Amino acid sequence: MVYIKSCKHSYKTEKTCISSSDLVLEPIKEAIKGMNPLDIDAIICATTTRDYVYPSTACMLGGKLKAKNAFCFDIESDFTGFISALRLAHAFVESKRYKNILAVSSESFYISDDTDRFDDASVVALVTSEKSNIQIDFLDSDTNGEAFENCYIPMGGSAKPYTKEGIINKEHFIYIKDNKIFEEESKNAALYVKETLSKNNIEADFYIPSYFNKESYDNFVNNLSVDKDKVYSKMQNAHSSLSASVGVAFSMALEDGSIKSNSKVALCGYGSGYTKAIAVVSVN
Repeated sequence: MVYIKSCKHSYKTEKTCISSSDLVLEPIKEAIKGMNPLDIDAIICATTTRDYVYPSTACMLGGKLKAKNAFCFDIESDFTGFISALRLAHAFVESKRYKNILAVSSESFYISDDTDRFDDASVVALVTSEKSNIQIDFLDSDTNGEAFENCYIPMGGSAKPYTKEGIINKEHFIYIKDNKIFEEESKNAALYVKETLSKNNIEADFYIPSYFNKESYDNFVNNLSVDKDKVYSKMQNAHSSLSASVGVAFSMALEDGSIKSNSKVALCGYGSGYTKAIAVVSVN
């Protein structure tokens, strides 16, 4: 069995000038309190806002934590980053070669201007072979790369390197074709969640979705076709935090008591037409 021993987060609605690794450092320290950093086997960091192009943000975290025995790497899977990090951590622990993996997601939004607002946020889960009250039961994901022009950063990669003109035109900021794409994607995500759970004979007691805005949240809930009190709503007016969004909501729900004992919880990540993912955990 694979468990989540601790899940901690940080969330900021004001724009900051803080690196992604610094943003998640305190939540990590909380999650591993009392643990020797040398017992961390790996750090997997999901982010679209890395500290540097090179080295990886996970590498920066390993250095700051003095986790000298950990292998560290970044991943990028857009709005489903936290669940993707969980999925990799789950596989590593399930292999029985590793015992303690940090699944991290951190987003510091220097990549957005004031018109397309995102919130700085980070979350970390300590995924372990040690028995805990949170067990990972199921993970699945889906991707549609054809929709990339709905939401992307036009400049800064090998397809279009940085130019002075591009920066003047704000092409180094995240571009959103139309906020309505998130409403459409929330509908697709709800249908994906229903179909995936049904296909695998899983009945969830509680749902925690990604957040972009109230309209997309409402659309997700309406198309999920479950009682509204079964869906976490305390972030329904929040802006998106991309890969960290669903993880932050999960951490908040654990802390505020929204998740009852002996519940099967579905974490639902989605956004912008790229990715959809689900993680089902039992909270005892």
